[in-house]
Amino acid sequence: LEALDGRMKKHHRMMLGLHLDHLSYVEKQLEKVEFEINQLLEPHLPSVELLITIPGIQKDAAAVILAELGNDMSHFGGDPQIATWAGLSPGNNESAGKKKSSRIAKGNKSLKAVLCQAAWAASKSKGTRLASFFYRIQKRRGQRKAIIATAHLMLRMIYRMLKDKIPYREVGWDYLTTSKPSVEYWVKKIEAQGFIVKVESTEAS
Repeated sequence: LEALDGRMKKHHRMMLGLHLDHLSYVEKQLEKVEFEINQLLEPHLPSVELLITIPGIQKDAAAVILAELGNDMSHFGGDPQIATWAGLSPGNNESAGKKKSSRIAKGNKSLKAVLCQAAWAASKSKGTRLASFFYRIQKRRGQRKAIIATAHLMLRMIYRMLKDKIPYREVGWDYLTTSKPSVEYWVKKIEAQGFIVKVESTEAS
C-alpha cells in the first residue's frame, strides 16, 4: 500500500480517503439499523426461531415476513386467503374447457419478494422437501413458475407454523415416494373446495 500511495497523486489520495470515510460511515449506520431491528424483534424471537427452521429462511428474511404478516394468523381465513393477500395465489387455469391466464396477483410486494428469494435459497438446500418440490415444478413449468410455486408452499407452511406454533418438520427429498398423502395434502384438497379446515390432534384425548 505504501508503494501504491507513493505513485498516487494528491487528489487521488484525497478521493480515496473520502471513499473510505464514507464506507466507515455507512458501516456505522448499518450497525445502528441492525441494533434497532434486533430490539424490535426481541418480543417476537419465538416466531423468528420457528421461521428459521425452514430451509431458505434466515433471520433477516424472518424479520420481513413477521413485519408483513404479524404473529396473529387469525386475521387470515386460511391458506387461500393469505396466499391471495401475498400475491402468490394464481387464479383458476380452466373454465368450461378454456385455458385462462395463470398470472399471479400483485399482492404484498415486500412479502412476495422475500418469499421468492427464500424459495430460490431453499431450492439449493440438499435433500429437502422444498428443493425436491422446486425441481419437480421447474422440470414441467420452468424456473420462474417453480420459484413462485415454492414461495407459495413456503407461505402455507409459515401460516401453519405461526398459527399452531410448531417448527418445520423435514420429510426429505423423496417424501412423495416414501409416504402416504400427508394431512397437509388433504387439508389443501378440502380447502380448494371452499371450506376452512381446523386441524386438531387426537393424542391429547
